Amino acid sequence: MKKWICVLLVAILLAGTAGCWKTTPTEGPGPTTSSHPTTQTTPTTQTTAPSSSAEDPPPPPPRYQVDYQTGHVTAGELETILAAGGSIQVSYDQAYKGRPNYDYSTPEVFTLREYLLSGGDLQWSPLTWQTTEDAYVLEYTTMGLYSFALNQDLSGWTILCEMAMAAAEDVTAEFVGSYGISQGESAKAWRICLNPQAYWSNGEPITAQTYAYSYQQLLDARLENSRAAEICRGDFAIAGAAEYYAGTGAWEDVGVLVTDTYELVLITEKSVAQPEFYVPYYLQSSYLVYGPLWEKCLQYWDADGNRLDADGEAAVKLTSSYGTSPATSLSYGPYTLAAMEDGAQLTLERNFTWYGYADGKHLGQYQTDRICCLLLEDQAAAQQAYADGRIDRLYLSSQALADGWNRELLRYQQESYTTKLTFNTHAESLAQRGNLVLTNAAFRNALALALERDAQTLINELYLADVESGLVYRENAVAMEILSHIAGYDRDLARQRMQQAYVQCLADGSYDGSSQISLQLSVYRQEEGYVQLHSALQTALEEACRGTGWEGKITIELVVDPQCYSAMAAGQTDMILTTWGGNPCDPYDLFYTCYCTEQRMEYGFDPAAVQVQICIDGEDYLATLLDWAAWCVGEGPAPVSENGTLLACFAAYDAQTRAALLAQLEYAYLSQYVTIPLYSRGSWCLLSEKGDFAVKNARALVGFGGVRYYTFAYTDAQWDEMYTENNTEGELPSVLFFTFPGCRWAR
Repeated sequence: MKKWICVLLVAILLAGTAGCWKTTPTEGPGPTTSSHPTTQTTPTTQTTAPSSSAEDPPPPPPRYQVDYQTGHVTAGELETILAAGGSIQVSYDQAYKGRPNYDYSTPEVFTLREYLLSGGDLQWSPLTWQTTEDAYVLEYTTMGLYSFALNQDLSGWTILCEMAMAAAEDVTAEFVGSYGISQGESAKAWRICLNPQAYWSNGEPITAQTYAYSYQQLLDARLENSRAAEICRGDFAIAGAAEYYAGTGAWEDVGVLVTDTYELVLITEKSVAQPEFYVPYYLQSSYLVYGPLWEKCLQYWDADGNRLDADGEAAVKLTSSYGTSPATSLSYGPYTLAAMEDGAQLTLERNFTWYGYADGKHLGQYQTDRICCLLLEDQAAAQQAYADGRIDRLYLSSQALADGWNRELLRYQQESYTTKLTFNTHAESLAQRGNLVLTNAAFRNALALALERDAQTLINELYLADVESGLVYRENAVAMEILSHIAGYDRDLARQRMQQAYVQCLADGSYDGSSQISLQLSVYRQEEGYVQLHSALQTALEEACRGTGWEGKITIELVVDPQCYSAMAAGQTDMILTTWGGNPCDPYDLFYTCYCTEQRMEYGFDPAAVQVQICIDGEDYLATLLDWAAWCVGEGPAPVSENGTLLACFAAYDAQTRAALLAQLEYAYLSQYVTIPLYSRGSWCLLSEKGDFAVKNARALVGFGGVRYYTFAYTDAQWDEMYTENNTEGELPSVLFFTFPGCRWAR
């Protein structure tokens, strides 16, 4: 599911960090001493040279400055270039065919054994899923209108028609005068011919009406579906969707039209740039629900929280148990959920009603007959299961790599997610727990300076600023430059900032000078990775406080709370770990949706209260951080300079300009220290010799090829016999490595 995903951290040990990224701070980044207790600015010394003319222009304002009292951020300066235009060359249905004789048509049985670090509380409704664990079942049991797969020579990707029969057709001209479409506009209305061979696993057909019904359920405001935001805003927002979700529009005004039994028209709010790529890219997402089962799973609630027997005027809120068990799920993908042992295991079997097993286009693919997924408590249990041959691949943290795993079986894949420490900075809620120190930016800055971490940015090196040119966002000159304005690991500077925060907190009354402060770090579940991170945070805090007024007065308490994200959203905790990512082909939408809208997790931070000043083509433009971000995704008006110059539409600028503009906003967000990026997610996968991916090096958009191309060297019977012979007592050998086929494990 390649779309923007607001993924909350649930598996810290899956992070593949290559090391600590340390930078040397420069003059000017972040807050410094100020006479005002709640204001930190970087003081500058201005020297006026003798002038022979009273008309000499004033010196330019210092760049990369922050004033926390006024909420004013002075960012950098840049020159813009307008885009030349053009289209992206894409190919359809030119996929790698897979290995001959290694597919679903062979009589042998092949079981892929996987695992999740989960307590078993999974919810995989396509309308409400939130975590990567939740999405696990959907990856196997659903299919988008289009998908991206390995191309024929395994060098990259190609687009596949899946639930659609062909590429989407631009039919905007047919809807002039409706859905906000004007004469001459294009790339807003898309006719999609559906695959008539697509069925639910119970044999019922999937038609255009199925899509319309599912979209309407997704946008039912009473359900508060977490995935609804994906089509209410951003580059592929559906016309009228936001208004309908807000309860202010009619379904007839939503751009989801049934034009024939197997023909659907989707109409977007704005023209889709580079539609050859982005239309299928966004239509990989799937929101289908099976109507009769969906309605059986609905519960109705009145305004007082009382459950009702049926729908009606009193039902102001709806909840659903859809996608929580085999009985509440229905598949239309290659596999179906056959069994679920609470807290123990998921079992998926082939879904033989899936069109791919009968259309002749998938020979050489999907060799996996069955998927058994263990639900394990921690990484130690996963490593033991790997050693016992009960799982076929093990995901490792970078720390585990030092233990001597067999490198020939290792595969690494960079992920688009960045894990960060998120703060509550809401004064009223913090005051109730005596933790007003977190409202002080110098304190948060000090903690950031005290941490040895590999990520200083919100948007990592996997993101493309432009698909056509292949420009990597972080390789843009300005995106690289901002790193020098966000100070990295510096223990001495951390102590200076801590003392500054101490003086300010005494002055403004947010600290009494003697009380013990316990900052609560709430985590999703108990596991070793969280314990280690908590210890690192506590050590960094102690080092930063050493020799300052805070020494011995502040600690960080680790609290396990499965509802920690809801707790932060209600201001009921101090810190949590969050992970944002997904949509690596659109960092602009990621920044706006995940950091500047209500989806953001930094409770108490208001991007509309931060004024960001950027010098563009020699003129200063001032707008709120929220307005800048909205302009970047076409959701708001263009900023106007102090001289009245209006910027062009954001999409009109070339890739380097757009990346440079986003970098200024990324700096503005980071300079508030309401979140501290810790590391970019990546996964080291340790294979067994039972099977392998299609490629050894991950490719953009398609990774290693997924289960579609995973092939086995051993049948289930051969593998089980081999383990019985080599490890009859089920114990780990005493040597450092044991190397019978399939396993390399370091004790």
